[in-house]
Amino acid sequence: MGIDTQDLVSKLEGFAVQGIKGAAENHQQHVSNVCAAICNIINCQLWDVTGDPKAKIQWAQYFQNVITHYQVVIEGWPEMIPFTNLSSASSSLAQLEVLL
Repeated sequence: MGIDTQDLVSKLEGFAVQGIKGAAENHQQHVSNVCAAICNIINCQLWDVTGDPKAKIQWAQYFQNVITHYQVVIEGWPEMIPFTNLSSASSSLAQLEVLL
């Protein structure tokens, strides 16, 4: 073929690494999109329940800024997912999609 074997191996290795990197980035982007969709659903429900279009989920100050302020509690949260900012709660799509 007239191709240096070492050069071919090097190019294939680079291709494989880039493919894995691309797949990881695609997965992370998908996880991020699912988290954003979940937050959007929670916020829309919060707006509907409170009548306040400025209301939004506040993970760090949930008790004070959501429960106390609006008298609203989120019910039915799955035990397998920590009730915290979704970006730090889980990177498992299967777990996150339970919330959709």
